[in-house]
Amino acid sequence: MSDTSELTWSGLGGGSFSTALLSFVRRLRDASIPVSMVEALDAVTSLPHIDLMDRTQLRAALAATLVKRIEHRSTFDSLFDAYFAVRRERSRIVAEQEAVTSLDRATPGRGATEGGRGEVGEPASAALLEALLEALRTNDEDALRALATLAVDRYGGMSVDRTGSERYYLYRVLRQMELSELLRQAILMDRDDWEGRSALEDRLARDELSRRIEEFRRLIAQEVRRNLVELRGAPEAAEVFHDRPIEDVDFLRASPTELHHMREAIRPLAQKLAARIARRRRYRRHGRLDVRRTLRRSLSAGGVPLDPAFRYPRVSKPDLYLLCDISGSVAEFARFTMSLLYAMKEEFSRIRLFVFVDGIDEVTELMDETGHQLAPRNLLHRTNVISGDGHSDYGNVFRKFWHHYGFADLDPRATVIITGDARNNYRESGAETLGLIHQRARKVYWLNPESRREWGATDSIVDAYAPACHGVFEARNLRQLAEFVYQIT
Repeated sequence: MSDTSELTWSGLGGGSFSTALLSFVRRLRDASIPVSMVEALDAVTSLPHIDLMDRTQLRAALAATLVKRIEHRSTFDSLFDAYFAVRRERSRIVAEQEAVTSLDRATPGRGATEGGRGEVGEPASAALLEALLEALRTNDEDALRALATLAVDRYGGMSVDRTGSERYYLYRVLRQMELSELLRQAILMDRDDWEGRSALEDRLARDELSRRIEEFRRLIAQEVRRNLVELRGAPEAAEVFHDRPIEDVDFLRASPTELHHMREAIRPLAQKLAARIARRRRYRRHGRLDVRRTLRRSLSAGGVPLDPAFRYPRVSKPDLYLLCDISGSVAEFARFTMSLLYAMKEEFSRIRLFVFVDGIDEVTELMDETGHQLAPRNLLHRTNVISGDGHSDYGNVFRKFWHHYGFADLDPRATVIITGDARNNYRESGAETLGLIHQRARKVYWLNPESRREWGATDSIVDAYAPACHGVFEARNLRQLAEFVYQIT
């Protein structure tokens, strides 16, 4: 998608483009992106060869001259949107207003809150989701841009009085849109329209729809950044765009580029974690002194017991049952948890993987076939995780797991780990069934990718499940997830 909207850099050091570019370069350096003087001069030299009013050309030229490493590209894009904001064309503003009016008429009583800023608890209207689904299927670029602007206006909750980062506002919007469910519907509708095509054509069509979903996610992020610049000004807005170590990036607020880097970091992280666990086991000294072996070893030192021997207790590896919610925005968190624990399967005597939305299905064999590359969006149509309306139903999931697997298979060697945000859409909790699992298993842990301050808000019922768990942990990023795995192994 090209963007030829008019640019604005007013308010940046007097409003001149050269001042904006110098401020942009300084901010890149502040964000740990190495930009030399020669590279800054190369960027200036490239400007006469492009149309400065074409945002796509300007972004490409500056990225080619200033960015050397792919992991710095996401930070570059964020800062670029702050320092070279889009001035929306009048025709686009009119189109967006018409879209708002038509959707409000289609869903009376479900309009945006005051000032057009929706709240987190307010679900996206059916009309908006239908319009988005149609735009994705037809690849209508103008409609996708208008819908991205509309989604941020309605559900971002952005205002001068509210402080928050780009990822915070992005999470607020994406949580209402349920893009994974939209992708599943688009794939099913596309199959119905094109029956009889080959497996290759079907795969290419799925990949194209996935690309459009990711592009829409990028448009939402871009609109969030544009609003932040309008509300705070570029220098202040850029403060929230700094890059962080990939281990500290929140799963629920990561950009597509950050998610890609996080997937690449899983294998090295699993190896480091396994080495830490091995060192900890090696240096544990909880066994009793073995006098006979100690005396034997002392013979080589003239009877001096320089190397005492211990009888270490036999450590039994647990059976691991991993239950992952793959609905909505927590799907990527489930992917990272499955990948990390599967990469460390040697630390467990057995590992069984289950995924769920409002139904549950085992995917251990699928993981064995594909290694650690198991995308949640593919599981939505390859498994039986959808048994009703496709919205999370923890109560139904726990009942099905208990009757189909838990009652017969769980024993005192089993450790059960549940991942999800515990947002049950105001349905029956099923806490009693989770209590039965707690009684049968050795340990039951819950991993929640949301911040603790959001637990118990709106439809989150994590407090109802806490009594049936041996521990409820916040796992917002790779660092916290790795620390949890280190504690339980």
